[in-house]
Amino acid sequence: MYTNPQNTVIESITLDSTLGDSPVITFKGFRKIVCAIPAGSSITSLTYYVSPTSDGTFLQLYNSSGAVSTTVAAERAYQLTSELEGISYLKIVPNNDGNVSLHLIS
Repeated sequence: MYTNPQNTVIESITLDSTLGDSPVITFKGFRKIVCAIPAGSSITSLTYYVSPTSDGTFLQLYNSSGAVSTTVAAERAYQLTSELEGISYLKIVPNNDGNVSLHLIS
């Protein structure tokens, strides 16, 4: 992981398809997030869970249309939903376990 004044880049993070095993991402102070899915990944969807504290209860993120998720594919990068703006702690749960890189943008 490395940081500059505007961004934090997590070069490789393992996302787990089980909420309890998925890593906590500190999103406090950031407004946007870009997720890069590597070649050969079997991840095709990302679902978001949020909490006001790192060790709190993570609740699935909803909007007026229902649960918020992003459809993804290998060898592509995605700016994730703007509905994440303002949250403190995030868990990204994919449909399959796998590694991604994250770019947190302030």
